[in-house]
Amino acid sequence: MILLGSVDGAPRRVISLNPSVNEFLALLGVRLAGRDVFSYRPVELMEVPAVGTFVDVDVEAVRRMEPDLVVLYYPVQRHLVDKLAAVAKAVVAVPTPVNVDFAAAVFRFFARLFDRDEEGDRLAGIYRDLLRGHPLYEDVLAVINLGVYDVACSNSYVADALTRVGLRYMSGLPCVFKHGDSPPAELIEKANFVIYEARGKRFYPGEAGFLKNKPHVVTPNDTLAHYGPSLPLDLRLVAEAAARGAEWVGETSSVLRPSLRGEWYRPYR
Repeated sequence: MILLGSVDGAPRRVISLNPSVNEFLALLGVRLAGRDVFSYRPVELMEVPAVGTFVDVDVEAVRRMEPDLVVLYYPVQRHLVDKLAAVAKAVVAVPTPVNVDFAAAVFRFFARLFDRDEEGDRLAGIYRDLLRGHPLYEDVLAVINLGVYDVACSNSYVADALTRVGLRYMSGLPCVFKHGDSPPAELIEKANFVIYEARGKRFYPGEAGFLKNKPHVVTPNDTLAHYGPSLPLDLRLVAEAAARGAEWVGETSSVLRPSLRGEWYRPYR
């Protein structure tokens, strides 16, 4: 974690531009004063005023809110750290997790920050327990379409989480994410199974045409590209689809936009 400033007791006015952390904070019972525009899990977060995106922030709006704490996603938002440190009592920049244990440690860190240690440990434990499954495929590759093509590498929470649910990830990619303007044809050729996160929420067969006859499953946007408490629930759907040979997973959290009061979050209750 990267911490600027100081936190005196449990923060009361919190602004967070980190969607994965925001989902955990919502389950923890922490109410935000401000959020990023992409925080919609759980859907109750959309009632919180939006003050920024992954690349920009309304500094004056943040200043008016007088936050005790601002949470960022590092390194994506590293250019915002100094700007927000000038108007907030403290800024925490959370590095991209390299595995599931790191993600669980992030959750425990925030639980302790808000003096909710026991509940944080409980939620983090459920998170890890949900990421268990039977072996399905070896040499799995995940490709995420964000306008460019992001390949999840061996040192990513995506690779670790998929391996845990039975989709054992391809080895030999010593990085976190690898970016490219075109689909990674060479890696796809080596893989036994590909998980492709589409650019949108619907399945357009032509978009995944580059996979040809390679065994694969397509997911809606923002199914893999987050590490919040919904990730294990989303990956269970992916694993189930892979087990039955389906090529599309439809009812993921990014499509459902679940409520804290609904069935989606029942495993965490």
